[in-house]
Amino acid sequence: MQTTRGLDRLVFFTDAVTAIAITLLVLPLVDSVTQAAHDGLSAEQFIGNNYAAISGFALSFVVIARLWLAHHSTFEHVRSYSSPLLLLNLFWAFTVVVLPLPTEMVSQFRTSPLSVGVYIGTMAASSLTLTAMTLLIRKHPRLEMEENPMPGREVFSNAVSTIGFFIALIVGVLVPAVNFYALLIILLTVPLQRVYDRRSAAARLAPAAQSS
Repeated sequence: MQTTRGLDRLVFFTDAVTAIAITLLVLPLVDSVTQAAHDGLSAEQFIGNNYAAISGFALSFVVIARLWLAHHSTFEHVRSYSSPLLLLNLFWAFTVVVLPLPTEMVSQFRTSPLSVGVYIGTMAASSLTLTAMTLLIRKHPRLEMEENPMPGREVFSNAVSTIGFFIALIVGVLVPAVNFYALLIILLTVPLQRVYDRRSAAARLAPAAQSS
């Protein structure tokens, strides 16, 4: 039998995993600072030598934070959980924990279709899993809060983000000159979300306009 306490533990566990993953992102840079100081390098030299690693850390932090915010928003509509939801959540946590590994690969190895594929592919898998959880919650009233149901906007946002990640994955791998810059495709989800919001608002106002 699923309980509220069980759901709370699931959410707390996921939050802790996300916090640890974000922390792991910066640890290689901390070690690099120690080594740079030991080698007598200046702060400017350290930043110049580790520009790729610093950029990778910043990008991965933003991505993990964005994924966590989406996860947090999704579980605001959850009142219970099921075995499929539990398994999907564990896999989502796995993708978040794995992300520091390709982040380090990106900073240490020469850019290649493989490193790009692993890096963006991990993000795409995480986003896809989150979308699957959103759809699962929306389709099962037992999981969804009656007083705070899963809105269509939430489903649309997660689905569009997932599509964006997979397009970025394909472009980044198949067009080596683009590589990690393919992630900028995700920015296109912002205007798409605004179009969806405007159409939803218009749809809500239409019945009122007709009745008047």
